[in-house]
Amino acid sequence: MQGELMSPYRLNFHKVYDLTERVLPTGVDTTPPDPQEHARFLITRYLRANGLGLPSEIAYLRRGSKPFISRVVDEMVSSGELTQIHAAGTSYYALVTSLEMLNKPLSRNKLKILSPFDNLVIQRKRIQALFDFDYLLECYYPATKRQYGYFSLPVLWDGKLVARMDCKADRKTLVLQIHHLALEPGLKKTDAFARSLSIELASFMKFNGCEHLHVHRCSPASFKSVLQRIINN
Repeated sequence: MQGELMSPYRLNFHKVYDLTERVLPTGVDTTPPDPQEHARFLITRYLRANGLGLPSEIAYLRRGSKPFISRVVDEMVSSGELTQIHAAGTSYYALVTSLEMLNKPLSRNKLKILSPFDNLVIQRKRIQALFDFDYLLECYYPATKRQYGYFSLPVLWDGKLVARMDCKADRKTLVLQIHHLALEPGLKKTDAFARSLSIELASFMKFNGCEHLHVHRCSPASFKSVLQRIINN
């Protein structure tokens, strides 16, 4: 986080680290920005990636940065670069230019299987407040305490986080094993969801080098037959 180390490459699953001066290409401007430039950079990059946010979210994992980020946020509001948006009972900040995206139609049939480390879900309190989605990466918990599975992936569809999919790619048999697919209680259009999921699963399997699919368990259990029927067709 401080920039003193960088990762030049991975060795299998492991990141290899080295001193920054031995990794960074020559010619890169390493002049440190002043605090205001740094805060403005963090604010702009965060809001471009996440749409809206709070100073506490922008300062996430950056100890001691929240007071200065808050001051620069106020300055950017005064200059007209940022605006306030009310969502889920909270006043968030957003780039004024981002509001133009509201005029673009949302592709409601498009479904995405997300990484647990995706920007959208990495801050648990934020995602619970905005989407009412209580997400926890359970691989850090003992098996007896897991509710959804070892490495469940959030599923985004119709502008909402509607499911979690715990799966594993078996490289030897080329089978994508879906150990547990859990739907959120508010998901009602299960047939439409299953159709969108089956389309995305084809891309997901290809990305993971799998040619076959095995669904072990769904919650609710009745969804398994719905999904299997649509996949088989």
